[in-house]
Amino acid sequence: MDFKEIVFLTTSSIKERRTRTILTITMITMGCGLLVSLNSLTQGLIDFVEQNFKNILPNQIIISNSDKIQQSNLQNIQNKLEVLFDKNLTVVDKRIPFDDNAVRYLQNLSGVNFVDPAYQGMILLKNKDKSEITNVIAVNFSNLKNVIPNFDSTNQIKRAISTNNNKIIVLPQKISKILSLSNPEEKTNIDTINVSNIQQSSDSSLSESSPESTSNKNNFNVVAIINSTGNPIIDNSVFIETKVGKEILNKSNDYDILFLTYNDINKVDDIVKSVQKHFNNQVSILNSLEIIKTLTKFIVGITTFISSIAVFSLIVGSLGIIITIYTSVIERTREIGILKALGGTNKTILTMFLTEAIIIGMIGAAIGILFGFIGAQVLLGAFTFFLKLPIKIYPVFNIIEILKIFTAVVVLSIFSGLYPAFKGSRISPVNALNKFF
Repeated sequence: MDFKEIVFLTTSSIKERRTRTILTITMITMGCGLLVSLNSLTQGLIDFVEQNFKNILPNQIIISNSDKIQQSNLQNIQNKLEVLFDKNLTVVDKRIPFDDNAVRYLQNLSGVNFVDPAYQGMILLKNKDKSEITNVIAVNFSNLKNVIPNFDSTNQIKRAISTNNNKIIVLPQKISKILSLSNPEEKTNIDTINVSNIQQSSDSSLSESSPESTSNKNNFNVVAIINSTGNPIIDNSVFIETKVGKEILNKSNDYDILFLTYNDINKVDDIVKSVQKHFNNQVSILNSLEIIKTLTKFIVGITTFISSIAVFSLIVGSLGIIITIYTSVIERTREIGILKALGGTNKTILTMFLTEAIIIGMIGAAIGILFGFIGAQVLLGAFTFFLKLPIKIYPVFNIIEILKIFTAVVVLSIFSGLYPAFKGSRISPVNALNKFF
């Protein structure tokens, strides 16, 4: 008996037992479809996270020597961000000094474009009857583009730098609204605000000596307002020039933060290892890849847990195949006896029933993949619509992953049909014919 005849007998058996076969295929379809949907949604969510965090920290590594910043995991990534801009933290304990030697070392690392050192502290801003305590980053304004990659230097900044005016300040949109300041580009006159160290401000409030002279000394021109970037460090900090910031914050030559810009994403891991080795693993390093890796692990972990539901659906489907093939063997005992009496071998009978299992598995997997395509779009659309989330996440269908799922379903179908097929192939033709004659 050739393979065409085996396929013909198999398809005829499937047609005769149509209802049972459809139910079995449906169970396989559900499991396979869920796996395809979850796989595509997971990859789409990971791509969404990667894209957004690369926009927040594009080609940038932030190195801090804060003692309060701990090792990286999902919770402590939030701690890192909070420590860098939290207004309630007024004292930051130092571990490793960030001096000019450290800057030169980092600058010479392979893959590093720029290293911009900065001072950090808390200051009090005053504008008429408005005031706000906020985080300040004192950095070289000539390199402000490295620290805020999406920031376009305005004419006011260039003009202030050219005239050696160091009393300039750049505010994020959030703080400018609190102080009732408008964008300098939209007006002819420049607003001025008073900047003072929190400690100095409290001391001056206790003394009555020359408040006007102190106020005039710390007046800064607002030369630019930064639109929201999504980076909490930028969106919650004001920026002033390095020398002025050093004086206001009473800093030494030891910097607080180093903004490192790299030119090759493939060298980030090597750069991070070199930095940690140089500073004896006593500094905190924040970069988009670290956050992406942590969130990716979190997403994959949750998805793996949810995917177990789909795996159980496939297991139920495989049990359906076992029941279907075993029942088919019982119902076709007479047919098996006749085939063996006509010269059919055990191998022929085994192949016939395994072919039936494979056909059921392939049909279920094919329909399941189509179901997964449609299901991913429907689930994502319903999720964003009912929760009214203004996000753009698109399912990503990886052909290799889909082929893996298809192969896994077919292999599972073969194993499911193996026992009943083997059982049918061992039936004696004499016993099979005696049962009906």
